[in-house]
Formats: sequence, C-alpha cells, structure tokens
Amino acid sequence: MQNLSSTQREILLALVDLYNRYKRMIKSKEVADVIGKDEGTVRNIILSLKVLGLIESKPGPNGGYVPTLKAYESIKNPIITPVFDQISLYKDGLETDIKISNIELLDITNPSGNKVLLRVNGDLRKLKVGDSIKIGPIPYTRLVIEGVVIHIDDTRKELIADVTRMISIPKVQIKSLISKKLVALKPDMTLKEASQIFYKEGIRGAPVLDNEGKTLGILTTADIIKAFFEGKHDAKVSDYMKTNVISIRDEDDILTAIKKMLIYNVGRLLVYNQDQKVIGIVTRTDILKTIAGLEELITP
Repeated sequence: MQNLSSTQREILLALVDLYNRYKRMIKSKEVADVIGKDEGTVRNIILSLKVLGLIESKPGPNGGYVPTLKAYESIKNPIITPVFDQISLYKDGLETDIKISNIELLDITNPSGNKVLLRVNGDLRKLKVGDSIKIGPIPYTRLVIEGVVIHIDDTRKELIADVTRMISIPKVQIKSLISKKLVALKPDMTLKEASQIFYKEGIRGAPVLDNEGKTLGILTTADIIKAFFEGKHDAKVSDYMKTNVISIRDEDDILTAIKKMLIYNVGRLLVYNQDQKVIGIVTRTDILKTIAGLEELITP
C-alpha cells in the first residue's frame, strides 16, 4: 500500500470492508467502531486519505465515505513512479496530446497480470475502453509500458490499463554489446566470398572497408539474396553494398541505438570509437538480448 501509515492503512481497509458489505456510503463512526478508535481521529485520517485520492465523500445526513477505484488497487501493493518530465501517451502506435503526470503500477505480484494507473493532462474523451496504449521510455526509470484501457475517469483525470508488456531499458554503453572481433569485407570481394565469410563467422552483415580502414559501406545477407535473385552471381561486394551507413559511437547509450534503428528502419548500426575508427556492429538482436537480460542464458 502506497506509503501509508499503519493508521491510514487500518482505516482504509476498514472502509473498503464496510463498503463491500453494505454497498452504500459509510459513516466515520462505523469505521471508528470497527477499529476501536475515536471518531475524531478517524475523520482526520480520512481527510488525508481523501487528499491522496483514495476516498470520496458526500456531505449531509445521507452522506458518508466510499473508497475509490484507486483505493481497491492501492491495497494490492502498488509501485509508484512520479514523472518529473511529462511524456506523451501513444494510442494505437500514434502519439496523442495526452501527457502523463504520474504512474502507479498496481497488483504487481498478481500472476494473472497487473495494471497501471495513469494520471494525465489532456482530453481523456479521445480514449475509450479497449484502446491499446503505450508510454515510455519513461525518464530516469527508462521503463516502457504497453496496455489496454479498462477504466477512464475524466473527472479525476485518471485511467487504468491492463499491462500487456513492460520492459526496462538498461543503462549500458554500446561498447559493452559489440563483439571484440571485427569482421570486415573488401569492396573487390565477390558476393560468394562474402557469403562464405558470413557463414563461417555466423553473421548476417559486415562493414566494407578500404585498405586504409575507411568505411565504404555495409553488406548484409539481404543484399546478397537480392543479387542472387537478380542472377548476378559474379557481382562484387561494391556492387550491392549500401553506402548510406547509419552509425553510432561506442560510448553512446543503448537507448540512442534503439531510437536510430526506429528512425532509419535498420537492424544494425556500425560502431565507431573516439578516433572515428569502425570497431564493430551492434544489431537489433544484441539489443533485445540485453533488454531481456538473456545474454548470459544465450551465450554458450
């Protein structure tokens, strides 16, 4: 339960239990009787719970208190992530003008799945239950959350989604992802020779360098397949290599690599050191293994 004192927690649980039993507004005296505390103390604590958005109230003789949806989710041990730099909410892959101000992961230990509660700024009428949404990478935590909207409260500017996928992008430099061995091709090699190198090294792409080590391009298995499909079995590497090479520095963050791959729609980047010398290739597979934490399991 979210940073509540023992008394706050006791009162909230009592209120939830009473409301579940009677399905009506609950008086502070009823809560006080259940937990054996002074009604004035209960009222003061309820006020603090109301400020936290866990309780709603109605004045008058027929009034009382009811737990909010957030209260029900909160008692299942949420993890709260404040968002200091507001980020956009994506709907069906497209950015909206709805901004996230706070994130709470709910029911995190439930084996059947967990939920996320989002506090937002913007017009929630643009969303409906069943919409697929995505947020992230969230600043600082580098968390990416995808889910399906199951509840919208436009008055409180909150929505709850069933989490379908959640990943955390580790903070690592590209140099820790690449292989120590650089496999490079020469422009005058035949595609057959390049294919043999690819097969021997177990790779699907390599930079093309001249005799001085200058980068001329990059060749992939897709380029070789294209040449063979066109009947150019004797073609040279220089005939089919791509010259518009997308690169990254070895000290850049993995998040930079992900963004470049998405922007340029490529599956591999050439990696350069501070001396502008190519030292390797980082692939989409390298990044996926690192994000999933599978590198130790996959590496023999």
